Amino acid sequence: MISPAAVEVHVSWDVLQNYPEQVTITPDSEAEYHHLPSPESLQNKLLLADRGYFKLQYIDDVRTAGGHCLIRAKATTNPKVIKGYNRKGQLLKRFSNGHLKALKKYIRRNEVVDLDVQGKFPYRLIASWPADKSEPTLWATTSPRDSFLAEAIMKLYRLRWQIELLFKEWKSYCSLGKFNTRKGTMVEGLVWASLLALMLKRHIGNSVAEHSQQELSAFIVAKSTQGWFFQLMLAIQKGTLSELRKAWRWTCDYLSSYAKRANPDRDKETGRMQYGIKSTFS
Repeated sequence: MISPAAVEVHVSWDVLQNYPEQVTITPDSEAEYHHLPSPESLQNKLLLADRGYFKLQYIDDVRTAGGHCLIRAKATTNPKVIKGYNRKGQLLKRFSNGHLKALKKYIRRNEVVDLDVQGKFPYRLIASWPADKSEPTLWATTSPRDSFLAEAIMKLYRLRWQIELLFKEWKSYCSLGKFNTRKGTMVEGLVWASLLALMLKRHIGNSVAEHSQQELSAFIVAKSTQGWFFQLMLAIQKGTLSELRKAWRWTCDYLSSYAKRANPDRDKETGRMQYGIKSTFS
């Protein structure tokens, strides 16, 4: 058995629908950006991606296709800086006509700088230097400044954390972390089975949330599987309608009691719902 398995799982996640659009399994030696959505599929959409997917030509292709990107840029990127603005959109004269590496010294700690830069093509680069980091964090975007100030761009990027929560849930409670086999085809099949189990649990959780008109935590739904999932699957397997209804009612009561989101009002202020994303039952 090889542990960990040398595979990567690439997921395109629809934040509005809270559901995967595309999933690909590859060897971990393959470049991540080969598995980005086609530029044409992103027309009138915004793509959020981590720095492993940073590729300038792709960003330009998305813009040409009528879409937008917000991608974490690599720390080694060194475009020519044309102009710089602060977080309020006010011009910063010290950021002009130089390359980023030479101008980094002007980025103050805890400051946000919004740059117009020129690489193979012009684009926008947001730089923020947290106090506990040795390098600024960079985001490349095609979104216009007059519609999205730097603070809004950084806030939007936090939505990408939903995919990290998905992988955490997947690894912790759907047996993704380890498979006891040496066969590559078996590993791939088990990865798909694990993903299907995750999406089935999430679908059931969403259905219970809609039925009970309560906000449920997908993580708690997955974590509490032993309390409800087996009984529901057993009732489905038996095929008896009365048993299925009984198991469904019990599942609804169980999850609506034990899987409720702890602070739904806070989530509307600081969580994913602050962006206008509504519950599945709204």
